Amino acid sequence: MTPPATPYLLLDLDVFERNVERLVQAIVRDGGKQWRPHVKAIRSPALALRLLKAGATGVTCSNVEDAAHMVAAGIGDVLIATQVTGEARQQALVALNRGARVMCTTDSLHHARSLGRAAAAAGVVLPVLLEVDVGLARAGVAPGGAAVEMLRSLQSLPGLRCDGLMAWEGHTTRIADPRAKEAAIREAVGRLTETAAQCRAAGLAVAIVSCGGTGTYTVTSRIEGVTELEAGGGVFGDLRYRNEFHMPLEMALTLCTTVISRPTSRRIVCDAGWKVTGYYPTPSEPIGVPAFKSLSYSAEHLTIELVADDDTIAPGSGLSLAVGYSDATVFLHRRMYAGRSGRVLEVFELPAPA
Repeated sequence: MTPPATPYLLLDLDVFERNVERLVQAIVRDGGKQWRPHVKAIRSPALALRLLKAGATGVTCSNVEDAAHMVAAGIGDVLIATQVTGEARQQALVALNRGARVMCTTDSLHHARSLGRAAAAAGVVLPVLLEVDVGLARAGVAPGGAAVEMLRSLQSLPGLRCDGLMAWEGHTTRIADPRAKEAAIREAVGRLTETAAQCRAAGLAVAIVSCGGTGTYTVTSRIEGVTELEAGGGVFGDLRYRNEFHMPLEMALTLCTTVISRPTSRRIVCDAGWKVTGYYPTPSEPIGVPAFKSLSYSAEHLTIELVADDDTIAPGSGLSLAVGYSDATVFLHRRMYAGRSGRVLEVFELPAPA
């Protein structure tokens, strides 16, 4: 298959499959938990289906629109790891549950009642998870007694079935010291598992206890009381997961570009600006160039300033970038190309973001 014009995303399938195997080994085989990978970075339903074939039991999404793409591809067990609001989106969520289990989270009775009304009006029982704030200070009800009482109320609302609890210990991901990081993860997730235990002691059913992203999976996969992990984006092994979150993964995803200008012996300009790289919060970095002192992104250009003079990279040369953060990059593209040993073999369609 002839590679497309640059810039384009290229997935090394051999490396991707090794990363998937690492996650399956840690989460499913060693950890004895279910794997529900978050696909906000993966995006491609075809790639998501490969994760299910490798051992995942369902997927996690960020919104109803992404969940709809997964259900349309035949994925029948989906968690929307956020609160679905607004009449149109709640009705779409209810409709998805006619042919699949598509859960969302809730953290207030006001929100839960609106979900219940939409479900009851359509004659559907909508599965939800109660989101618990274990330290991230974003969404979620407080752990402990407040969560127990909220769950009790949820389980009495018409139109809803609360299947368990969910949390995200994202505030622990960037701790560099391994022991300190593990301690912080265990403390945060302990609030979730202890809350689940308190709910059960109060006679409330808790089937699902969901947490764990790629930045914490090596620890959360070993915590008793967790039933499933949502780690997903790490299958691409981007710079953020490897260098900032210190995860044992390999680089599978690169952005292929072309050098379009060499105005000086220390400056390289390629056709990969912020419209395709998503440089925030972690910038992509060039592979195989001499030492560089700065990267400057504009809409259509990436300018690389080298430390020393170099004339080995000519205009028209191909240049690959290690993707900085796949969550911020993949959604900018409508296709992802994939191959082995440098040969492009497949194309994965990427749905446009909501």
